[in-house]
Amino acid sequence: MTHISFLPKRCVIASSACVTALLGALPAFSAPVKNSQDASSSNVVVHAKRLEDILARSMTDPAVPAYVPAINTPAGVPAPPSAHSSNSNTPQPYLFSLHTKPVMSAGKYLAQNGVYITGWSVSEYSGVPAGGIKHGSFFNNFAGLGLDLDMQRIAHIPGAKIHFLADDVAGDGRAGGFTGSNWGFVSYYGNHNGLQVREFTWDQALFNNRLFILAGRSMPKGGEFDGSDLYCMFPSFMCSVPTTLTVNGSMPSFVTSSWGVRLLYKPTEKTYIKTGIWEAEPWLKAGNHNSWPGPDWGFDKAQGEYIPTEVGYRTNFTNDRYPRAYSIGFVYDTASYSDPLYNNRGQSRALYGGTAMNRRGRTQLYLQAQQMIWKPDEKGTRGLILFGAANLMTSGNATIHDGFVAGLFDWGPFASRPRDYIGLVGQTFIWDHRFVQGMNDTLSVHGNSAAGPIRKPWQK
Repeated sequence: MTHISFLPKRCVIASSACVTALLGALPAFSAPVKNSQDASSSNVVVHAKRLEDILARSMTDPAVPAYVPAINTPAGVPAPPSAHSSNSNTPQPYLFSLHTKPVMSAGKYLAQNGVYITGWSVSEYSGVPAGGIKHGSFFNNFAGLGLDLDMQRIAHIPGAKIHFLADDVAGDGRAGGFTGSNWGFVSYYGNHNGLQVREFTWDQALFNNRLFILAGRSMPKGGEFDGSDLYCMFPSFMCSVPTTLTVNGSMPSFVTSSWGVRLLYKPTEKTYIKTGIWEAEPWLKAGNHNSWPGPDWGFDKAQGEYIPTEVGYRTNFTNDRYPRAYSIGFVYDTASYSDPLYNNRGQSRALYGGTAMNRRGRTQLYLQAQQMIWKPDEKGTRGLILFGAANLMTSGNATIHDGFVAGLFDWGPFASRPRDYIGLVGQTFIWDHRFVQGMNDTLSVHGNSAAGPIRKPWQK
């Protein structure tokens, strides 16, 4: 299956505490930049994100770039904005704004005391006026509200932060009732209705910001591993990891969370090694866990561990005129799962019925690359980025055996419109052969013909 998405010029989220520019903007209650390298860095805006917002809040701090393709460390301060650069700090228009003096004063007061508020609300109306199997419309909403606490300011604990984020999703998660396709678009967040705690973690930096430990409730599929900010520029089917990682494995939707620990080590300014272990709860895929704290906050529903590891190289505009990011990762998922084809007697379930064969353990290898390959201004930040990714199942069975991503992204295609962007991406899936055989057998049972199963030379 190949899914291609084309994005014309569109609005970019204005800060880490905002709603989309079509709806307005909340104030950015964010930490002041602590970087002696650039005294004016508090005025720097990169792709409509103020640098102080970038550094103040990131669940993945500092492993995932908050502006492409840089990294979230104080050293990752971009060049000062120019008149026609993509990090121009000229005002952006909003339908309405909460950037009023009383609200901004309250935000500054909270920031001075180490408290930062984050949040968003994205609403989406979809309609099928023609074609498909049914005409109609449906609505989706995705909202979040969180707090970040600087424990250095609050309790004099160096390098420590507390992150809390709750999100709420509501609506129809799939357009299948209208289009006939069971494809669940990422922007239709409503396929996991309910209010959840998305993150509740202690974030600790050690050894002069070489080692970072994140522990608590979090989710590795939200961009922590195999992630890129580029992917969320294509929200119709990809955000913020390749779909293969999202679909495969025992971990639930990225809007939920489970207990986990992530370790990140930065040997050099441009390299990193990170790994982690999370409680695998396939149960969370079946329903909302209402984590206040919720019935899943114990360990009784765990069915295994989700263990990803990634090694990467990233540069930014301070140390590379043409920034790049390369990574290779491996995922070991120990949770049990139902075989997509066989029953516990080794027969096709579609043909012979019975209970699904229980299996345990799957592994996946992934590779990523993104590189700015051309710029109209040698010293600017506008330019063309080439990117790609591959996700390969190396053991076990999942819906998608292999997935591939390739795309182009142009930041600021026109000098007079430095914040616009144009992106083109294609994503291709190779379905698991047992999954395909199961579908063919199901069609056969209902009297329909089916193409032969997709098999590879090394598959029996």
